[in-house]
Amino acid sequence: MGKAADLHGSSLHRLESDLREAVADLTTVAPLLSLLRIATFGGLLIGGTWRFWSTESPLASMGSVTVAGIAYALLLISTHEAVHGTLLGRPRLEFVFSCLISWPMAWPFATYASLHRLHHRWNGCDRRDPERVEPLKEEILQAGPLRRWHQRHPFWLRALLLGGVGLIVDTAHKGVVLRGCDPRLPARLRLDLAGVLALHLTMLGLVIAHGVFLRYLLFWLVVERIIGFIIQTRGLIEHHGLWSPSASHRLTQLRSSRSVGASIWLNACLGGLPHHAAHHAFPAIPFQRLPEASERLSAVLERHGLEPLPRFRHYGEGILQLL
Repeated sequence: MGKAADLHGSSLHRLESDLREAVADLTTVAPLLSLLRIATFGGLLIGGTWRFWSTESPLASMGSVTVAGIAYALLLISTHEAVHGTLLGRPRLEFVFSCLISWPMAWPFATYASLHRLHHRWNGCDRRDPERVEPLKEEILQAGPLRRWHQRHPFWLRALLLGGVGLIVDTAHKGVVLRGCDPRLPARLRLDLAGVLALHLTMLGLVIAHGVFLRYLLFWLVVERIIGFIIQTRGLIEHHGLWSPSASHRLTQLRSSRSVGASIWLNACLGGLPHHAAHHAFPAIPFQRLPEASERLSAVLERHGLEPLPRFRHYGEGILQLL
């Protein structure tokens, strides 16, 4: 197999054209499928939350909040599609929905939406990439022993220790640092701050009035741990060890993003993110068409004599690799 870095001129142009043509018919959004997912996860979140607050059994409470945490994580993952307009095909409605879903978890979705677009522009080619998890060579050389260990094994700090709080703080920090790179970022930072404060002050007032503050803290602690683990682990599996430029922007996205083998149901639950390379190269493709897009893009690369897309057979293999 040849290397993408060796492509140039007419051969690169033909490859780019073949890649675009291979998936040109896969961009139709299916809003009913997305609504079904949202209704399912929303129902599980509401049911798990209600059960947590209505039962006195510690075992039932922990089981209920675990269900709520997993459902909430999957709802938050669906907001990723809203960034690209592939959730419902109605960008303004998707933006409002995503903010309302995210703010109770203190997740600054409006800020994330702008940063994620920068991530798609800069992944693999600009060190400012706000979602970069791969250290650069100079960062490794400058790091001390402890930091270098973390650079080689980021799973322990990101997924197990920092979790959801780490995601929130990092997104807010990157929003401030990169506010000059997107003119919408300053206003979106203020919007997120106002929304998060308004919701959490309201909820705090209610739980203090009812004398259930410690139970409230337990609920959010468990939910934050679950969400942080799922989303941090997913992000590491999709990008760790791959950040590097290739012969073109589209090839860089294909090579700096990793896909994971997943059933049709898991792909739906994760909003197409298991087919991350195809998503990065063609973000307008909705989740239900991404498995087919991956197959078509792989066939094009094979036809041009190039290496297959970076891929793990399943998420278990990805976690073992991180460990």
